[in-house]
Formats: sequence, C-alpha cells, structure tokens
Amino acid sequence: MRPSRFAFAAALAVCSAFPADLSAENLPERRPALIGSGPGSLVNLIDTQALFQKGQRDAWVMFECAILGDGIPRPTDFFTASPDSDLLKNEVRRRLRQTRFIPAVYNHKRTWSWFSGTVVFVVVKGQPHLRIYAHQDLDEIKRGTDFVAPQLIDVPTNYYLNFPKTPTAAVRDDAAGVVKVRHSVDANGKTTNVEVISEPAGYQMGDYLKKAIPHLDFTPGYRNGRPTATTYTLTWWFGRTVGW
Repeated sequence: MRPSRFAFAAALAVCSAFPADLSAENLPERRPALIGSGPGSLVNLIDTQALFQKGQRDAWVMFECAILGDGIPRPTDFFTASPDSDLLKNEVRRRLRQTRFIPAVYNHKRTWSWFSGTVVFVVVKGQPHLRIYAHQDLDEIKRGTDFVAPQLIDVPTNYYLNFPKTPTAAVRDDAAGVVKVRHSVDANGKTTNVEVISEPAGYQMGDYLKKAIPHLDFTPGYRNGRPTATTYTLTWWFGRTVGW
C-alpha cells in the first residue's frame, strides 16, 4: 500500500456487474472498490487462453493500485508474484491500464481508494482458469472464501490533524522497502489493532505505521457481501516511487 494523498509517500473479487452509467447509479452509504464482471472489468480483459498458449502455468500475482472516484486505476508497479509468473504479471500490468473498476463509496459519494488484489491462474485437466480476489491473503484464497479486504479510502472531512511524521530514514531518496502488518478493523472500518509482521531494518516504519494507520479511514472487510470485523495482511510500500 502506497497511498498518494497523505504525508507518507506518493500515490487498494469477482463481484457484481459494473454499472453501464455511473451517473445513474443509486449509491449505497458505503461500498469497497470492486473489480466487477462487465466487459471492461479486469477479469474479462485478461486473455486466459493466450496466456496458456504462450506457456503460462499455475501462478499468482498480487497487485496494488489507487482507484479514482470514476473507477479508473492509477498506475503502479507494486507487484508480488509466484515463481514463473512473468507472463501473467505482464498481462495484469497491461490490462490494468485499460480496465475500469467499480469505485468505492463513502456517505453515498464515490471516493478514491487503494485496492489490493490477487490474480490466480491455474490449469485443471488441461484447461486454464482465472480468478481474481479483492485481497492478498493466501489462506483466504486457499479456502476460496468470498472476502473483500478493508481498503484505505479518502474521506474529505478528515484532515488528519496531529498525523505522525514519517521517519527521516524512510523518506531519503535511496530508501525503499515493504512493511507487512496484520491490520484489524471493526465492522465500521475503524482500526482496532496493528501488529507488525515484517519490516526492513533501520527505517522505524513498523512503529510509524502502528501510530499512523489508526488515523486513516478504511472500508470494513466484507464477507459474503456483508461488512464484518476483520484481521488481514496489509502490505505497505515506502520509499522510491515506482512507475509502469
């Protein structure tokens, strides 16, 4: 995760169909960003058969991107992938430039969000299959659960007063790294706990995130379409800006 609108770096599923006209959509009180299932959705843009014919076999790719209020993703190159997944990763990178997401909603208004997803490609009985999840939790993927991870969102009325300052070492030009935390939120999206799993030595980013994350706004986790208290793995990228 590398949100763009805050002080700590530059700028998170196969779900219901993408509305044909966003302006005509009856917006709920809140909603996470979703991949959707329309012709312009990521799951339908990825050419599964072409990947298979080129030699792609079982693989997964985790990706992250900002999604604007109109559903257009902002470019990123934040990928984590299994071995021998280059064909799939390149296809995901290319298609993210073309797709439209269902944008997140807060207080009946579309809003910016940070989407973390996983694309899984498997070959079963000689046939390729593709599935996209709105989270990066391998245990959830193995269980095949209907789960959407909490997403960082922009709430315009939150001015982030007294926000902790990013450690100096983490903002130097030559600094870059990834921090993984177990992030717990309640059914309203409020942070209840942050536990550091791993972090690069020397940057103090783990302690920083334990202070910073509770100031931020998230959608709750969703299970079977319902908001629920959730603990999930959050990946936080910091340092050098990475582009396409």
